Amino acid sequence: MSVISYRPDIDGLRAVAVLAVVLFHAGFEEFSGGFVGVDVFFVISGYLIGSIVLKELESGSFTFRGFYERRVRRILPALFVVLIVTAVAGYFLLLPDEFVALGQASLATLFFGSNIYFWDKKSTYFGLDINTEPLLHTWSLGVEEQFYLFFPLLLWTLYKRGLSRNQLFAVFTLLFAASLALNLVATPFYTKFSFYMIPARAWELLLGVMLALGVLPEVRRAGLAAVLAMAGLVLVLGTVLLLEEGALFPGVNAIYPVVGTALIIYAGRKHTTFVHRVLANKFVVYLGLISYSLYLWHWPVTIYTGMLWDSPYAKLFIVVVSIVLAAISYRFIENRYRGSGAVVYVGGVKKRRGVGEIGVTALAVFMVAWALVISDGAPGRVPDKVYEVVGVDRVSVDTMKDSENCRLFSENPDGRGEKKGYLCLLGDPSGVPEFIVWGDSHARALIPAFQAAAERSGITGIALTNSGCQPLAGVYREAKYRCLNFNTSVLEFIEARPDLKQIFLVGYWRVPLMGKSYDNNNFLIKDEKTSLISPEENRRVFQRGLERTVAQLDGREVFLVEDVPEVGAKYGKALANHFVRSVWLTGEGVDALYYEDVRDEYIVAFEAVLDSLNGEYQWFPVKHRLCDEGLCPLVGDARLLYKDGDHLSQHGAMLLLDDFQTVLSHSGAR
Repeated sequence: MSVISYRPDIDGLRAVAVLAVVLFHAGFEEFSGGFVGVDVFFVISGYLIGSIVLKELESGSFTFRGFYERRVRRILPALFVVLIVTAVAGYFLLLPDEFVALGQASLATLFFGSNIYFWDKKSTYFGLDINTEPLLHTWSLGVEEQFYLFFPLLLWTLYKRGLSRNQLFAVFTLLFAASLALNLVATPFYTKFSFYMIPARAWELLLGVMLALGVLPEVRRAGLAAVLAMAGLVLVLGTVLLLEEGALFPGVNAIYPVVGTALIIYAGRKHTTFVHRVLANKFVVYLGLISYSLYLWHWPVTIYTGMLWDSPYAKLFIVVVSIVLAAISYRFIENRYRGSGAVVYVGGVKKRRGVGEIGVTALAVFMVAWALVISDGAPGRVPDKVYEVVGVDRVSVDTMKDSENCRLFSENPDGRGEKKGYLCLLGDPSGVPEFIVWGDSHARALIPAFQAAAERSGITGIALTNSGCQPLAGVYREAKYRCLNFNTSVLEFIEARPDLKQIFLVGYWRVPLMGKSYDNNNFLIKDEKTSLISPEENRRVFQRGLERTVAQLDGREVFLVEDVPEVGAKYGKALANHFVRSVWLTGEGVDALYYEDVRDEYIVAFEAVLDSLNGEYQWFPVKHRLCDEGLCPLVGDARLLYKDGDHLSQHGAMLLLDDFQTVLSHSGAR
């Protein structure tokens, strides 16, 4: 049982942390850095757990069974209820693929690995596709739970070996420094890893542990304590209010709220300053007491409200409903299994509510989550006519993979490599190929239009595509050579075929040029001239790669195809699902929505590359067919023009048919 004295100001600090997160997620733009509330929680958790375990070790009352039973009672009951309610609501709101993802996330959460699960997913914490992930927030539980698994054992082992508090402080300082260094070094290049994974996050919890050891000199003067506490509050609130959502994080930006939290905790050990009195206010403390349940409930409420209600009042609704649910959860679920609320009398005998109830509930949650996965998300919930109205397939169909005119194309001459591209014949399969479409999945999305243009022109062509591989010769990612090998093989393929007169270069140019896409995920590239990879270096590598490609195609007609407008900057990859859900829930047709294609930093950077690009090529514009004066419709003839945030649907690709046919029919290829 805990033997540390209660500090109401720490519960108040919890309130600040959870409110920052809730207001940020609800959409209050003033709290653009509210996501750092999680970092505040990490420091508090490290401090409290470190204090409890250390004092129990010193009193001889520590047991692993006791520690983990308290963690189970604290974390799991409310979490299980949220998981069940989220699944029930998801049955009525989530499309099959999203429902499967919910089941997978639930299983990951049950096994303390949701941070690993979301790290492995394509989108980031700041990506747009999080709007269909009602359990994304459980990543932080994964970090804390993994910390709870190894920290008590480490502290117990060190304590049993006779290490003093000062020696323990030295050990944890080394671990803290190593984790912080990893965070600072890895964040610019591997942001998702640094954000989700405990090696780059442990320093935040370890700073709390270091405070708990109590070896730092006490603050003797009340005035100094007041200054430190106020400085800490300024650091925390300043980061919440001033840090932009798109800023690099964690990295250096995580240091401010972490240090601020540590200062508040440290200054309040012996003194009650103005800051601590404010934090100890009864209302603030109550919000801190329900902060765990509030954190659990707020994100599913946010996600499902966003699916049902597009209103300026939705933000306030999310906050109010989340607090109400948290209060109910705290009163009837958390208190049932913690402290005096867990004590019952059976036949006059005092007993504690067994962990067995929690175990049975865990099994039920597991079975529900597993059912979501193996049932493919219960697709029968959504009628076929809904997909027909929207104009998309119920299941994504890989037309290239299923075509008799397509085959796998090895990414290098030896046929080695885990992933291979596709080689598809276009037009007359019996003819001699005269043109080639080379690129990534964006090139792949244009194949229906190229196929129809080739058939109309009576010629044969080839498509060589590999998802994620823009046609940039000599360019690769750190320790990832798939695209380098693929592009090298394509160049060798073209060189061996003099009849290939026209080359169309198609790619998701934004990602390698800017170093990240709209989901804020890193995509850093390098070549043989790169000494230090960085977003700035990406632009130089991009230009050199494009120049190499054009140079090696000398003597052929090279077309550099403009990329399609990236509507995912507003709607995310799940664009089609947005419309399908709308039709499913409302029974109405597809709205004629528009995307505004603005002149952003990417456009400016790409134009700068084109202005200084060496080599002979022709620019092939596409936006004029997809947009009118900067407004790009998402729907045409009552059918979606995009299949996701940055890929045209087959219907959308066919808008470019006439332009492709004109070039193929009146070029040197004939």
